[in-house]
Amino acid sequence: MVRRGCPTTGATVHDMKLVPKLTLALVFAMCGVLALNGYFRVKREIGYVEADRIRDHEMVGRALGAAFSAIWSSEGRASAMHVIDEAQDHFSMTIRWIDAANVPVSCGDLWVDSNGFASASTGTPQTRQARGDKGAEVHTCVPIDSAGLRQGAIELIERLPQERPAVWAAVKDAAFTAVAIASVSALLSLLLGFWLVGRPVNALVEKARRIGRGDFSGPIHLHEAAEFAVLAKEMNAMCGRLVSILQQLRHADRLATVGKLASGIAHELGTPLNVISARAAMIASGEALPDETADYARVIAGAAHRMTSIIRQLLQFARKKETQKARRDVRSLVRDAVELLRPLSEKQRVTLVIDPAAADVDTTADVDAAQLEQVITNLVMNAIQAMPQGGTVNVSVGRQSAYPPWQVEGADTQHLCIRIRDEGEGIAPEHLPHIFEPFYTTKGIGEGTGLGLSVSFGIIEEHRGWITVESKVNSGSHFSVFLPLTPEAS
Repeated sequence: MVRRGCPTTGATVHDMKLVPKLTLALVFAMCGVLALNGYFRVKREIGYVEADRIRDHEMVGRALGAAFSAIWSSEGRASAMHVIDEAQDHFSMTIRWIDAANVPVSCGDLWVDSNGFASASTGTPQTRQARGDKGAEVHTCVPIDSAGLRQGAIELIERLPQERPAVWAAVKDAAFTAVAIASVSALLSLLLGFWLVGRPVNALVEKARRIGRGDFSGPIHLHEAAEFAVLAKEMNAMCGRLVSILQQLRHADRLATVGKLASGIAHELGTPLNVISARAAMIASGEALPDETADYARVIAGAAHRMTSIIRQLLQFARKKETQKARRDVRSLVRDAVELLRPLSEKQRVTLVIDPAAADVDTTADVDAAQLEQVITNLVMNAIQAMPQGGTVNVSVGRQSAYPPWQVEGADTQHLCIRIRDEGEGIAPEHLPHIFEPFYTTKGIGEGTGLGLSVSFGIIEEHRGWITVESKVNSGSHFSVFLPLTPEAS
């Protein structure tokens, strides 16, 4: 069994959509920027803390050095040493006196040699911060002079084990800020993305799916973004052009069918023309008796009426019309289409048989009568052409429970089914998947356009139905046309 088209894979259903992708990209980029900002912010805060510590040490050292020098000068060394003891009790740091001979050794990181220590200004603190296994330490040395001589230095040492918690607090604060900003940004980007991108994209996707199903109605209007609005406008214009092209193709297929019917109809018109010609000649020559003239006139009128009916039916079939669906009896439409082809089938020595249907089976459906007749005509004519040596074509109308293919939405339910069976040459397996493609034909040059089956499938798709075919070489073909039932008929 062959149906036109192939189902798409389900991968796209599970793939990540555009808006979440953009949101994740934005969140990752923002997290990176915030992480860098937090890193430099923490470093800056640590630098500020270190600078404040050094400044505080220098202030304490300067004040302590000034007091120490003043008391040394007025009250002596012993009293000055009491200042260091009292300062040790008030400050949470180690404060000690270092004689001049020991300063380069004890404060070697500040003064490299005795010359460096000797040249330092009295009372001016020299401070540095060092980091070790036990944490950071701040060292301050304040040179002290008395009586014009360098007596030594006051050293202040403060261990700072609390630096690591402070750094972690700054890191946590930066991380919390980054998470908060990223979360708010992600939420806003998702909301705006779905509103400005997701909604119009979904509308465009749904429109594209309807176009794929052959439904060109319902123009789409978008106002969220200029780019999507332009795309929607172009899709609407494309649908208009496709409708026009589709109508032209169907009309061309009708005209091609009319050309194929011409020989059979010419034969069908031959008999009434001969009757009209013979009876008219007899009336004109006076061969007809007065009481026979009226009978001949009625015969001529009947033949003319028959010719007019045949020509009207052919013109009605060939006329270009817009799609107009209405509730019609499909069995009656099948009968009309078969009768139109009967002259051609008789010429090809093909018997057309319409299988009788049960009287209680409702075969009505919402269809465009002219388009459905075109489909039936195409399929029956293909069946006739598939039997150059003659044979029988069976046409039937009934109901059948069927599950629609992937491109037709619907459930497994009752459908109206038109079946056309022939006893012809059949279709080779390599050609079977392509028979519904436009301009694909296995007939000789000049014998077919390759549009009939493609146009027929498009018409049935517009009616939310589908066509299937089963065929074997030298065993004939079986085409089935499925149409949805009207609510009243179902």
